[in-house]
Amino acid sequence: MILSDACEKSTSERGRSPLRQRIDQQRVQLWFQWIQLRSRGATYYALEKQLIGDGFGRNADGVLSHRHRMARYAQGKHVPRSALIERAELAFPRSRALLEHVYWDIIDPEKDLMTHRPRWLAGLGPETQRVLHRSGSRPSEFMVDREKTSRRLLRRLEQLGSFEALAATALLLREARVEGLELLAYQCAQSFWSILLLIGSTAPFINLLPAMAALAGDALIDHVQFDDERVAIATAPVLLYERILRHHCLAREDRGLLDPHWHSWVRYRLKLMHGDYGFDLLFALRLPTRATETLRVDPARYLAFQRDAFVRWKALDYITQAEWAKRSFMDDWVAYMGDPEGRWPELSDGPAQLAE
Repeated sequence: MILSDACEKSTSERGRSPLRQRIDQQRVQLWFQWIQLRSRGATYYALEKQLIGDGFGRNADGVLSHRHRMARYAQGKHVPRSALIERAELAFPRSRALLEHVYWDIIDPEKDLMTHRPRWLAGLGPETQRVLHRSGSRPSEFMVDREKTSRRLLRRLEQLGSFEALAATALLLREARVEGLELLAYQCAQSFWSILLLIGSTAPFINLLPAMAALAGDALIDHVQFDDERVAIATAPVLLYERILRHHCLAREDRGLLDPHWHSWVRYRLKLMHGDYGFDLLFALRLPTRATETLRVDPARYLAFQRDAFVRWKALDYITQAEWAKRSFMDDWVAYMGDPEGRWPELSDGPAQLAE
């Protein structure tokens, strides 16, 4: 039996917070993006015909009509019922895993960490669990046989470059905040940002990357604060960063220096973000932050923050603007830091070493 529209659950249903409505909207959109990807770009009409065939009928004039449900799923306006989810899973495997992934509950602040953590840990994939748990751990031992959260563990999650790793990092961040570990929470936010930029180049995430950054920021990541700076990924120009990373990867692949495999791209992207191929990339791609009020009322520290933000902005110029790309960011940065008046070298300030 095909459920009627009245029986479907709207993502704007009463009784749920606006944030939960956004979470449901995004997970349905991702579910639909995966279905459309696996169907090789089938139209809404074709997908509806395939998955909700009984939803078609003839009106009073005998004209074949349908309810345009797929268009609503594409916009995330309705959460599909179990029957449709099952049919979609049979036709397009792994669609259900995206729709019902533990990530969507982990980033929801209304979901209690202590209550749901065992289920969230068990819901992560085996590759991610091998990073989080000591060798030989069984599911029943996950809570007592965990690896200690550290920068090293976070780097291992980054190296996975997966949606599972993104969810795990969000979970570790929530744990750090509950325990009052501000530095660790900030480090988790840094890793979350890196992994988001990694998966952002792949389908189906690429089409929702700005929305994913905005939702994760509003729900969880942008609540992290360290050294009077607050994380700010919700409004970051994430597609610009994605284009920068993609450009460097494609250029390296064209020169035969990068294998066209995902793990090769992950390793190279991480090196770009960690500054292995230039300080301009390190400054431009690092975790965005904004000053808190406490920082703003401290003139000396706020000036240092503003100078640092200016360097990040200039780094983007050196990466994206042809006239600046001919100069050495490193040389100009050193000159700027040494200038008592805080002036950045101008294009007319004489020849500079060509940027590599």
